[in-house]
Amino acid sequence: MQSLKTKVSSFGISVEVGVDKLDSVKIENLQLSVNGNTGQASARGTLACKTSDEALVEGGFSATAEVRLKVDLTTRKTTDISIEIMKTGGRFGDIVKGLETEVSGTLRRSLAKNLGKFCEK
Repeated sequence: MQSLKTKVSSFGISVEVGVDKLDSVKIENLQLSVNGNTGQASARGTLACKTSDEALVEGGFSATAEVRLKVDLTTRKTTDISIEIMKTGGRFGDIVKGLETEVSGTLRRSLAKNLGKFCEK
């Protein structure tokens, strides 16, 4: 998990907080289908992350998202990926919601890269 970093201010003191520890992953729904040379997958799940126990400011976030992707099975290339963050929670949930475009983009690039590695094996 890549670290989500932000500055938190309290009583005139500003500290950088990194939410970089995986707390849990829950897949609520997963569908896979193949039609000719096209594979499709859709999933809805929740990812929760938190700060390390040694963090000056402890907290975390959860994000529930729907992911859809299509793969050309002959080339093993991803042809379409969409990620929509449906709901956020936790102490830093509002930050994740505010950075939804950036978070979705990072998840999309990571998913495409890791799917490509998986298909190479």
